[in-house]
Amino acid sequence: MFTSVMALVLSHASNASNLHEAAAYGIAPLPSLQNQQCGVVEPVTLYLPQTQKRQVLEQLSQWHQHPLAQFVNCFSIQTYHAAQLQCDIVGTRARMDCRWQQTQTIDMNQRRIVFVRAGDGIASSTANQIILPINASLSLFAHEIGHWLGLADEYAMAPELAEGFCVGRYNHASVNVVVTDNTVMSGRELKQLWRRLPWRHAVADWRQLATQINDEQWRLGSAAESVGLHPVATCNAVAGKFAWRPLIAMTPMQYHDINEWPELYLELIAHPR
Repeated sequence: MFTSVMALVLSHASNASNLHEAAAYGIAPLPSLQNQQCGVVEPVTLYLPQTQKRQVLEQLSQWHQHPLAQFVNCFSIQTYHAAQLQCDIVGTRARMDCRWQQTQTIDMNQRRIVFVRAGDGIASSTANQIILPINASLSLFAHEIGHWLGLADEYAMAPELAEGFCVGRYNHASVNVVVTDNTVMSGRELKQLWRRLPWRHAVADWRQLATQINDEQWRLGSAAESVGLHPVATCNAVAGKFAWRPLIAMTPMQYHDINEWPELYLELIAHPR
């Protein structure tokens, strides 16, 4: 679903022949992707339907202003025909699962974002591929990019995804969600949890993570106004697993249309611990 944080640098070049053709027939040129920051790292490719690329590019023309653009802001663009891609709806949440019909033309190890027709299920992501409908908002685009930057979903994951994430079967830990087996811990266990928090630097004292019940036990959960442990629904589908994030306020990883990205999350992406 998501991978360890890295600086993604992508490249984009205008197609001069397309611009010439557009001018000749009086068609407005396609929107451009502005202020891209390209370097030596291999680009992530946007795959756009041949007949519907304008809609996607119009949305992404504002990406350079998004908070996550400092991490991902340079794209190469390819188009494809409908026959080249087979998409199905899978899982309990009706996610899109798409496969290339001719993989020899696609570098399967390269990161890519594929836009498909709307109405074929909800967005999905893997380590190397994000699937989005062509009418995806910029905020949904950002949510899926967030997975690549190390952020986990903060809503209840579908059972087939939660069973992997919540028991630690992914290759890395997320930077915004930790999972515990209990909601009550001993002081020693609580200190160990504090030491492994990705946001430990923002929690001055391990006691901020819980409320003391007695001499031996602490109930997990921080005061509303503090950075610490706040329950989220991520692991609701898995019995005996409890998920926590650092902030009580809802974030774009819980509802993608929340457009305010916490400074703490941007810091955790930039400097994972």
